[in-house]
Amino acid sequence: MSGRKKIGIVAAAVAALALIVVFSIRASRRDEVTVQTSKVERRAELKAKVTASGEIRAKTFVDIQTEIAGIVTELYVREGDRVRKGDVLLRIDPVATRAETDSARAQYEAGLAELRAQEFQILNSEANLQRDQAALRSARAQFEQAQSNFTVAENSYRRKQQLHEDGLISREEYELALNNYRSAQAQLEVARAQLSQMETQVRVAENNIQQMRKSYEAASKRTKSLAAGLTRAQDQFGKTTIRAPMDGVITQLVVEKGTRAVPGIMSNPQATLMTIADLSVIQAELKVDETDVVNLALGNETTIKVDALPDTVFHGEVTEIGNSPIKTAAASQEAKDFKVVVTLKDPSPKLRPGMSCTGEMITDVRKNVLAIPIQALTIREVEVDKDGRYIEPDLSKKPAAVARADSSAAKPNKKELEGVFVVTADRIARFRPIKTGITGESEIEVLENLKEGEEIVSGSFQTLRTIRDGAAVKIDNSVKTAGKNV
Repeated sequence: MSGRKKIGIVAAAVAALALIVVFSIRASRRDEVTVQTSKVERRAELKAKVTASGEIRAKTFVDIQTEIAGIVTELYVREGDRVRKGDVLLRIDPVATRAETDSARAQYEAGLAELRAQEFQILNSEANLQRDQAALRSARAQFEQAQSNFTVAENSYRRKQQLHEDGLISREEYELALNNYRSAQAQLEVARAQLSQMETQVRVAENNIQQMRKSYEAASKRTKSLAAGLTRAQDQFGKTTIRAPMDGVITQLVVEKGTRAVPGIMSNPQATLMTIADLSVIQAELKVDETDVVNLALGNETTIKVDALPDTVFHGEVTEIGNSPIKTAAASQEAKDFKVVVTLKDPSPKLRPGMSCTGEMITDVRKNVLAIPIQALTIREVEVDKDGRYIEPDLSKKPAAVARADSSAAKPNKKELEGVFVVTADRIARFRPIKTGITGESEIEVLENLKEGEEIVSGSFQTLRTIRDGAAVKIDNSVKTAGKNV
């Protein structure tokens, strides 16, 4: 074979090989997925934050409400005034409450006079009882004397009767003894009747005194009731003058002179007359979602931005975390919010209660951590062993062969795992489960199964949703697109 023929054959073979390579590259490029990538990097510090909105408020404030209805006759303050505890704020027309107080006082004084009259009656009855008791003692002594005289006269009569029957004494002496006996007997009956009468009189006097004491107790209780009524009337009259319960600033004034004050009822919007606040301690009251509040703790550092002061950042710490969700007007199946209070460390005098604000609460800080973009994290349903560990698929097996093997073997366990797609040296995306830690603003901490410097797929969002394990990738980081966790 001549040299020219050999050269021609070699050239044809090279051309054929080049065509095969070109077609193979084009075919592989048709299967490539264009992705954006990021590196697993070590961060000096990563902060986990919870963001919530709310409003500025004073730590201590009082809504001033009236407990009586009436026309405001005097108003001594204006919104923005500083007041001290005890200062008179306003007065309500006192005519009705003064009349009620005068009536209650008259009733109380009448009841007190009746009570004193009953006291004197009891004293007089007790004196009369002592007199009757003395007379009873005298009647008892007289009865005892009459009883003794009767015994002597009876004994003398019995002896003389026997002597008269024996003929030892005259009939005249006998009859004298008989008369003495009958006279002593009559005197004994009189003494007995007088004693019985005095005993009855003493018992009646004691019963009367007992009844008087019961009446006195009832009158005393009525007088106490009247005294309580007078105290209540005086209290109501005193409430026509409303005084400041604390030092502070009038931050809200909703009443004017001549308007009608309405007793304080929570459902009545006219109940609050004004608000006094102590502006020395300012707080931000935030509404935190139930999924975030579990990560908060007392003392968490917080930055507060107020809508009205966009160029100023205030610093504070969490001082109160609600245990119950904030109640809304109607029951809802939506996520609940919890109240979280942040106390500002250096508040500005420009802050006003009610201003809208946003707070960022730092829940955790980690030093020297591996981190990846949040959008690189995805979730896949993968095969796991009986212990729940990930089984990495063998890409060397053809899909048909894998399907036949799956049909002949037991159905594999499936589980959703959180992980990333790692780009290998030959530009293949491999799914790898990872364990994560805290989440920052745009990055998340990696605890296990990734190394610093490894390249992972971080976009686009649609690509991360659809990319399959083992896909060939084409890296294009000319445009970074913000993804979302899926």
